[in-house]
Parts: sequence; C-alpha cells; structure tokens
Amino acid sequence: MKDWTEADWLYSGQRLVEWMRGSSSASSVLLFLRHSHREQIDDVETMVTGELTEIGKNLSTELGRRLPADRPYRVFTSIVPRSFQTAEAIVEGITENGGTVSDIEALSVLMGPHVSEKEVWTNLHPDGENVTEFVNHWAEGRFGERMEPFDAYIPRLLRDTFGRLDYPEDTEIHLHITHDLAMMCMKRAIFERPLEPADREPYLGGLAARRTESAFQVFVGCDGQTLDFSYR
Repeated sequence: MKDWTEADWLYSGQRLVEWMRGSSSASSVLLFLRHSHREQIDDVETMVTGELTEIGKNLSTELGRRLPADRPYRVFTSIVPRSFQTAEAIVEGITENGGTVSDIEALSVLMGPHVSEKEVWTNLHPDGENVTEFVNHWAEGRFGERMEPFDAYIPRLLRDTFGRLDYPEDTEIHLHITHDLAMMCMKRAIFERPLEPADREPYLGGLAARRTESAFQVFVGCDGQTLDFSYR
C-alpha cells in the first residue's frame, strides 16, 4: 500500500496540505478538491457509479489527518460515490487528528452543469482525458442548448463555494469535494483563459483560497502558483 510520500499523483494534495497548515486560524478558508484515486472508467454508464480504490480511501484519510485541526470544518460533496467516499475518508482523518466536522452536505453544483441531452457526454472521454478541451468547447458555446450555458453555471459554482467566505466573522474551513469537470470550470473562471492539459488536477489536487481585503488569494495545488481573484 502506497503511503503519503510514495504516490506520484499526490504532489498537488501535498502542496495544499502545506498551504493549509500555514493559513491563519483567524479567517475562513476554501479548500476545493478533486476526489481521490478511483478505478479507471471506460464507458459513459460508469461515469456516475465509479468508486474509489482502497488506495484512494486510505490516502484520503491520511490527507485528513494532516489538515489543520484548529478550526471547525464544513464539508460539501457531490453525491457521486467516489466524491462522497473521499469526503467520508477525509472527515475520518480530520476527527482522528482532533478536528471537528459538521455533517457532510450534498451539493448539486459540485456534480457539474444541468444537461438536457445526455448525448452531450459522448464528447467527454469517460476517464476525463479530454476534460480541458471539453470545458473549452462548452465555454465557447459548441454544445448549444443541450446543456446549461457555461456563463450560467459559473455564477452558481462561485456563489456556492467562494460565496461562503463572505462573512468576516466566519473562521471555518469549507471543504468541497468535486470532480474533474467542476474543477476545470473553476480553474477556467479563475484563470480567465482557455484551459490547457497541464491545468488538469490529479487525484486529491485542487485549490485553496482565503479572503483578502479586496478579493481572494488563491493557491493552485498542481503548479504551486498564488494569484488574486475576484468574482464580483
């Protein structure tokens, strides 16, 4: 069984843990993660039902053990099994480390956009290999009325994630567990440019953010960059 230092896909999660451990306990923080290691998905039918591997579950728990325990957590997740399993395992690690967690709450926006014609998913490789290209095409309007407009989905996504940091008295950590698709939508909104293949986050990778006086400071796990972001 791989440990925290051996899995080559953990580089983004490791950076995020270090950033979180250095964050001030006097303010709330957003942690936006892709789910953990899963079995390969080869067909559209199992895109929703695919679950975590044992490695994925164990390293999710290990990530939770390494997160700071000095603030309470609120946990939000997609209802897809691999995301919910990731959330449960991280919560187990947080509580083992002495942290406190409110109930895990399902959040529909973390699954992705509303889709009126299921055939649109034939444009996305089941294992997510072309997810950055798919999001770029969607943002350019190539799928028409077959799915929710990109410019309608993004405000929902930002409101239900970054919007939770709008209360200065809040010092909670808001942990969101999501998928490739929502993660890449979030990155395209933050970067304000078309996505590149290198933007794809590995398992347990993602973003962390805290509010500043004028906007948000965002830390990107996969490349370690820090940037300012405002969505209003």
